[in-house]
Amino acid sequence: MVDLQAFVLSLAAQISFGFELASECIELSDTASLGSSLASSIGALWREVAAGPAQARPWRDLARAYAAEGLPWQAGYSARQTLRLNPAWLPELQALRIDRWQDASAGDALLGRAALTDAGELALRFADWLQQEPGDWLSTLYLARLKEMGGSDATETIDQARALEPLLGESLHWLGVWRLNAGDARRAVAALSGLLDIRPLRHGSMMYLGEALQRLGNLAAAEKAFARAARSNNPDFLLTLAGRVYAHNYWQEAIEVLKKALAIRPASVATLLALARIESEVYALADCRATLAKLRAIDPGNADARLLEAGLQGRMGDAAGHLATLQSAYAAGGDPLSRLASSIAMTSLYQDELPAAEIAALHRRLCAPIEAAVHRKTDFANTKLAQRRLRLGLVTGDLHRQHPVNIFMLPVLLRLDHTRFEVCVYHTGTMHDEYTRQAQGCADRWVEAAALDDSALQRAIVADGVDLLVDLGGHTSTHRLGVFALRAAPVQATFLGYPHSTGLSAIDWLIGDAVVSPAEHGHLFSEGIAQLPGSVFCWAPVDAYPLPAPREPGAALRLGSFNNAMKLTPRTIALWSRVLQALPGAELLLKAPSLKDAEVQARFAALFAAQGISADRLVFRGPSGLADMMQEYRDIDIALDPTPYNGGTTSLQALWMGVPVVALAGTNFVSRMGASFLHTLGRPDWVAVDDDRYVAAAVNLARDIASLRAGRPALRARMADSALCDVDAYVQAFQALLQRMWAQHCAGGGGRLLGVAVG
Repeated sequence: MVDLQAFVLSLAAQISFGFELASECIELSDTASLGSSLASSIGALWREVAAGPAQARPWRDLARAYAAEGLPWQAGYSARQTLRLNPAWLPELQALRIDRWQDASAGDALLGRAALTDAGELALRFADWLQQEPGDWLSTLYLARLKEMGGSDATETIDQARALEPLLGESLHWLGVWRLNAGDARRAVAALSGLLDIRPLRHGSMMYLGEALQRLGNLAAAEKAFARAARSNNPDFLLTLAGRVYAHNYWQEAIEVLKKALAIRPASVATLLALARIESEVYALADCRATLAKLRAIDPGNADARLLEAGLQGRMGDAAGHLATLQSAYAAGGDPLSRLASSIAMTSLYQDELPAAEIAALHRRLCAPIEAAVHRKTDFANTKLAQRRLRLGLVTGDLHRQHPVNIFMLPVLLRLDHTRFEVCVYHTGTMHDEYTRQAQGCADRWVEAAALDDSALQRAIVADGVDLLVDLGGHTSTHRLGVFALRAAPVQATFLGYPHSTGLSAIDWLIGDAVVSPAEHGHLFSEGIAQLPGSVFCWAPVDAYPLPAPREPGAALRLGSFNNAMKLTPRTIALWSRVLQALPGAELLLKAPSLKDAEVQARFAALFAAQGISADRLVFRGPSGLADMMQEYRDIDIALDPTPYNGGTTSLQALWMGVPVVALAGTNFVSRMGASFLHTLGRPDWVAVDDDRYVAAAVNLARDIASLRAGRPALRARMADSALCDVDAYVQAFQALLQRMWAQHCAGGGGRLLGVAVG
């Protein structure tokens, strides 16, 4: 499965409009010879740049001069501008030996951090240099940002940089970008909005302004800024812009921007790939097939296109075919550290034929090369006192919209006891919305970490002194398991984001419950098991979803599932067909994003037909907005849970809307979520241990349709009064479990089970 987030982040480092190439540099050389005879040429070279910014030679000369002076940040910046204007000079630039000058996470990119440990020292060195070369715009700009990072007043230095800048507005642009990357959206807007009057068509600045405004919740202004950025006719910039706006869920706008770029450069493989990725992500499957056909005609052997075609198998609901293609690509690629490993791990959870022990072993095999490739830090300085305020770190990129992690974690964040925990959120995503802002308001420390690689993020977490670090991603697309493999905190746990063991031995605990992770399943977990009472998931919606009106008395019994197409495995289809055969008058409503596609509908109709179920008993529906989707539960009487990958959020949504759920208890975490919910709700009679009893449970529920429909308010009331919705007790139990983990660490570790605490 192609990693769209990594794609978006890589695009962010390729801006090619004006001075908008990304910044990469190195630490300043200890052998810098400040004050050589070349110093007097720097100001003159900047004047040459101002006279002809599209000429490569002055940039090359600046790169040479800065390299000679031991100023690698400045040399790298100048070298990148040279390369953009004249790629033929790459060998000459490489000969300057500017360390890591094409590394987008180093050098002056560090000015996009919230803080630098050596900011004061660097500021002094640049100030000393500027005493000798006061006409050096770039060093003046760097000094201004370093002063900001150190908490000093940088107003005068910013004014000096603006007076020296070779292109109008360049200083405000970079200050805005650095502030935004550091998580300071308010001050980023202050800088970037200054360009509206002086360079309103500096398209890259408008893109970043849109992102900053988006983070602040000023959506109307953000959309205007993005629209202004989209006026660019530079296809490379439009490619970047599409990735950025898509990251904020403006997917229709992103597609239009990419189509504009293709109108300018029709045979661009990179742009066609970007378009196909987005079309796949938003389930525009017919469009994705057409785009991939164009790609094949231009570049028949493109490996990324083949992976996107494999992704279409998953969108079609062919989990087995998708897994086989991913495994083939992983083996052929020869890179055991590829993120394909996580795609394989995730896809294995959907397989009917894989035993639980084999899936667990696969996860361990996929993670072994990742752990073998890293050097772990083990000498943490955290004070080993069991009874003290703990620093809790959360690593996630999914606190947005209606992502399941946000649905379940935001209510917890809103209730954490900050006298017991100092909460640090390392936000690894690019999407920001009203829910992200709510989550940010719950954090004592919020770090925008999307631009940090695993090593840099690990170092930042260690420097923050985090005691317990919690992964909320597992092997999902935004994961940062590499940070956990490096060991970023004395105690590490995984929670909520992935319904299975990660396979990573560096994670100490998996937080589950006595149903999804019973003690007797310990051999299936590379982590120790830490159990919450009740269910590991707690339903505490932050939005209101009124109960819909009951179905008409004469309407036929309708079963239903709102789960994604890959969960509709051959075994699930066979099982549900048995239920339909036992209930001859019943219909089955299937709702999933993929099911808006005619080919997907035809595929599933054929699979049910092979089980003796005619198409007139099936109702297919595509995606809708969340509020509308919740109301669509009025159209089903009984929800059928798939196997082996149970419904998670969808099952809890069904129950909340008054629809009973029939579930099959399987043999690992992912296939026991339904049982966890229903046992906690006090409805074990809706849980089956085999196929026969699953069918019997559905038939038993269907015996009195009228009572079923009239009983929706009572089911919601029962759920609201159960431990499944007692979020205050849930948060208390979660906090107590974290403290037990820490106490065990302080006592010297050992043990693989923290069972449900009694009393």
